[in-house]
Amino acid sequence: MRESTRPAIETSVTSTARVDAEEIGNDAELWREVTSARDPAVFARAWLAIVARSFPAILQGAMLLGEPARGKLDPVARWAKDAAAGRSDLLAAAGAAILRTVIESRRPAIEAPDADSPVVAGLPFVLDDTVHGAVLIEAQAGDAIQSRRLLRHLHWGSAWVETFLRRSVGERDAGAGARAVTLIDTLNATVSAETFDAAAWTFMQRLAAVFKAERVAMGRRKRLKTKVIKLHQVSTVDRRSVLARALAQAMDEAIDQGRPLSAPGEGVTIVPAQDAVLAKGGARAVLSVPLAQGDMIFGAVTMERFTGGAFSEDEIALADALAAAVTPLLVDKRTRDRALPVIAAQRFGRVVSHIVSLKSLAVTGAVAAVIAAAAFLATAESDYSIHARAQIQGEIRRVINAPFDGYLSASSIRAGATVKQGDVLAEMQDSDLAIERLRHVAERRQHELELDRALAKDDLAAVNIARAQMAAEDAQIDLDDQMLARTQIRAPFDGIVVAGDLSQAIGRPVARGDSLFELAPLDRYRVSMVAEEADVADVRVGAPGELLLTALPDQPLAFVVTAVTPVARTADGANGFEVQGALIGTPPALRPAMEGTAKIDAGRRRLVWIWSHKLIDWARLTVWKWLP
Repeated sequence: MRESTRPAIETSVTSTARVDAEEIGNDAELWREVTSARDPAVFARAWLAIVARSFPAILQGAMLLGEPARGKLDPVARWAKDAAAGRSDLLAAAGAAILRTVIESRRPAIEAPDADSPVVAGLPFVLDDTVHGAVLIEAQAGDAIQSRRLLRHLHWGSAWVETFLRRSVGERDAGAGARAVTLIDTLNATVSAETFDAAAWTFMQRLAAVFKAERVAMGRRKRLKTKVIKLHQVSTVDRRSVLARALAQAMDEAIDQGRPLSAPGEGVTIVPAQDAVLAKGGARAVLSVPLAQGDMIFGAVTMERFTGGAFSEDEIALADALAAAVTPLLVDKRTRDRALPVIAAQRFGRVVSHIVSLKSLAVTGAVAAVIAAAAFLATAESDYSIHARAQIQGEIRRVINAPFDGYLSASSIRAGATVKQGDVLAEMQDSDLAIERLRHVAERRQHELELDRALAKDDLAAVNIARAQMAAEDAQIDLDDQMLARTQIRAPFDGIVVAGDLSQAIGRPVARGDSLFELAPLDRYRVSMVAEEADVADVRVGAPGELLLTALPDQPLAFVVTAVTPVARTADGANGFEVQGALIGTPPALRPAMEGTAKIDAGRRRLVWIWSHKLIDWARLTVWKWLP
């Protein structure tokens, strides 16, 4: 058996020598990568090369790996015996079917479409009863014995893959253990501090050491604004400085979005406040993390790096976990330092004693009623809703343009009409196009006659010229047919015409690209709202709401906020910002452009705040404007 397999192995090495020399390297390098690689792509590339070298019938292969919890496998490496084999798509057609079969059954599979076609084999990588990946192999056509040898060969080679997967899982577990140790050490250090100031300084020092941040700032959230209260390695903080204001805005940005924000970073997330810290502070990377305890926002911390790279996803997740664990400790220590419950109880006792000492029962009753009402208003909570002017809009608004320069010949559709897909909206004159088509048909016939004469004379050059001219005329005729088909402008989908009335424009010339109609579907709508600028800060994406239209006053419509745009608009004489929402359910009577009033749920607030916050904000702005 050993003697029969040796020539096959040597043939495999020889057949792939060119690819290996240019792309992969020698056997020693491949085995070194298989035994010590940490990158899945590097390991898979080397493993595929070794497996293919030892089985000469293999034409190409691909390895797919993925997270077990995600349920999706992605290709990490490909190998091809030559360029011709590499051009075929192994992951499509038969390869996709084999992949689905081996993943569902967790067993190897092989398939041969016919006796002359290459066979496709697949083997899953199962670790602890969970599929972590698979390998697909395309090999030369052979008999059943060769197919069994191929599967056995892949099965033997899968032991290296299992070793690599177990090594990767162990490294991830080790990283999780290190993060747990960091979390426990930080909690212990913060708990050991006796006062809030000491706990805050300890927490900031730990952040600076763990994340290698040269500057760490902590801010306190109060009245929807954040103020910098502590700066690492700085005894006092000038809150009026440019840096302190930039740090406070970065903290506000993270708190408003309810998640850690970093810059620079990948993706399309817009973080202008974080970018401003980089520009004004001179740092290379910045990370702001909210400090929250349940629904209560305590503040935020901002870390800056002046050396090194940007904060990684693992670092951001660790910082968020540290902030969530330490925030309750900071809140508790600050409460104990200030002793607010004791002060409030003492003052309340003095007021009650003074009221009880009054001789007049009427005065005592009146004062008690006032105190009870004030206590009720100060403690009672209710749902707080933001009112906004709303309008129904089509989710899709398709503009129907003129297909070419010409004249309108007919149109019976007006704005407000309901149309079906394929309905004729308007027609354009086709006489010029028809004449042009007849001209090209006549010219083609003339070239046909020229071709016949050239064939009769055996003039090869004239034959080629005539055939080329006929092909050109055929193309012109096809173009004329397409333009004639476009003279009838049809509706692309079922919907309602929201703009366009050409009934008074018959015979009018139109240019290519002119807007003729605008269509919106009847079953997909969105809500466009204008929230006042004083309330837009309380609007959150995902917040539920209710809409009541003027045309349908007896049918409240539920919706969910999908976006808060920075687009300023004016409604009812007040400046506001556009808020978009998605309807939950669509009544048949709904039409685009219907208007009404929307209520957006902004959580629960105290009654006294709901009734007085606008007056207080107005007074605050007025006083600030008149103060020197």
